[in-house]
Amino acid sequence: MIISRAGQLLGAVSLGLTLAMSACGSTGQPQDVEETPHGYVEGAEELSEAQSAIAYAPRGSQRLRLFDLGTGSEKEIGLSVGAERLTEDGRFVYVDDGDHALEVVDSGVWTVDHTDHVHYYRAAARSVGTLSLGAPIRTIAGFAAHTTIGTADGQVTVLDRRELEAGKLVRLATIDSTSSTALAVPYADQLLVAVGDDPRQPANRIVAMDAQGRPTGALQTPCAAPRGWAVLRGGAVLACENSLVRVKREGDKLTAKVLASPRTPVSPNGFGYRPRSNEAALADRTGIWSVNAAKASLRYVPATGRELVAVASPADGSTVLALDASDVLISYDLETGRVLAEKPLRAASLTLDVNRAYLADPQARVIHEIDYRDGLRTARTLRVAEQPDLAVEVGR
Repeated sequence: MIISRAGQLLGAVSLGLTLAMSACGSTGQPQDVEETPHGYVEGAEELSEAQSAIAYAPRGSQRLRLFDLGTGSEKEIGLSVGAERLTEDGRFVYVDDGDHALEVVDSGVWTVDHTDHVHYYRAAARSVGTLSLGAPIRTIAGFAAHTTIGTADGQVTVLDRRELEAGKLVRLATIDSTSSTALAVPYADQLLVAVGDDPRQPANRIVAMDAQGRPTGALQTPCAAPRGWAVLRGGAVLACENSLVRVKREGDKLTAKVLASPRTPVSPNGFGYRPRSNEAALADRTGIWSVNAAKASLRYVPATGRELVAVASPADGSTVLALDASDVLISYDLETGRVLAEKPLRAASLTLDVNRAYLADPQARVIHEIDYRDGLRTARTLRVAEQPDLAVEVGR
């Protein structure tokens, strides 16, 4: 996930192949019958490391560019909409025009997480198609089998994300949230839908529904004015006005735990986090909320004297990164709030993967690659072909 100023193989080495077969299951067929190789994806090449790329676009452009972080090469994807905002879900880039129109682009690079091992894939990048919604787009959430698009009229459009992988744009349903929130988070083969009682007011609870918008009975929990979400290894996290809610699948059940916030209201900005982790962070201008989904714990770090514009969690249990309005990247100690390191760095966005942070500087047409484990050291300065006003990381 990404937060901007405008606001988110070998799965094991040779030994791992044997472990992977047991972890993901085998067909149980006789040895003389050819089996589909573990991790096989039709039309994709499986590789030994993440195929990460920065997807970026000049604001208003009808071109999305993919900058390969491994090779430094770029690809261009023509768009039907003028880009005003980019959202990613690891594989797909959702390009919207700041109004009713949305285009879905398959970046062609993605990671499949089986918890005990990981698969990395590459395929052809392409535009999957466009949608015209009934009202301005407010939220986009893609994970596993579904992608949801919430609009200003309180409606949530549900797409079949498996069909997106096949190059088809298929609408499954439209859900009326009876609120002005319009948020549905795909999790555990269900949707965590923000629901209210008045279409003119924010939602006041989270209800588990199926892809057709029917309540499943698996979960209902209070959440005043839902305002952000993250799907982490230890569960889904949703920010509410005065708390955070951790939803977790335990066997066949969903459980919810409310984490009272030490400072309210909770920021309405989105979460920043790295993939395959248990920690995420969000910030307003004066402080940072850091949540651990596995531990169901929440910390608040005041940012005294700062005006924060972006934040992300390295998921190391002890630090959090933030970008302030004076173009300084800061590493904070989660326990004490002490500044551990800071680096002057002009940037419009901040995103993390398992090794590096990436910050786009549109004016200089560069992407800064920062080693956040080494005192915010600049590992590389990557020059790109056009101005990266909008930038997200995919394939991570």
